[in-house]
Amino acid sequence: MKVTLPENISEITLEQFQSYSKLVERKDLDEYQFNKRKVSIFTGIKYKDLDNINQLDFVDILTQIDLSLNVDAEFKPRFEMGGVEFGFIPNFDKMTTKEFVDLSLYPVSDVETYHKLLAILFRPIKNKDTFGNYKLKNYNGTEKYAELMKQTPMNIVNGALVFFCNLANELQQSTKRYIQEELKKAEKQVTTLKSGDGTVQLNE
Repeated sequence: MKVTLPENISEITLEQFQSYSKLVERKDLDEYQFNKRKVSIFTGIKYKDLDNINQLDFVDILTQIDLSLNVDAEFKPRFEMGGVEFGFIPNFDKMTTKEFVDLSLYPVSDVETYHKLLAILFRPIKNKDTFGNYKLKNYNGTEKYAELMKQTPMNIVNGALVFFCNLANELQQSTKRYIQEELKKAEKQVTTLKSGDGTVQLNE
């Protein structure tokens, strides 16, 4: 039996990882049943055929899968899939309201909706220059590309999500600092008015 194993995380698709995530949540399986399903997800071997695999080969396959899953991935703002070149949102300051609202619908904690999140973060590139700058097609919802995004290699997924989370944290901290500074200004203004220093004398 010829077995195709993922040599690294770039050879694991989001769809496979989503199936594995659901498997991890199951509580009704013993270790052997779990491992058989795990191997089936990442190799395509039918579940019933795994009983006939040599035990040492079975262990080697599991080891290779675990090695492939536990590899850090660099952020790549552009990648090609299905004959289309996709680019990561280049400037979050210029996001549309629709993009912003839809991003809030699909939290990073929900693996099941990663394909929809990716369909917002990545869109087809319509223009690019020799310096690596690019423009994306206008955002029209996730319907068109969400299913295709299930075939995204996990190195692209992980790199994008780590970058997005770091960016979101930076934006959150920046917003928090801005609000605190504005509150301090408001409190100082109120204190000044109460002390009379900011009272304006009106001529009657």
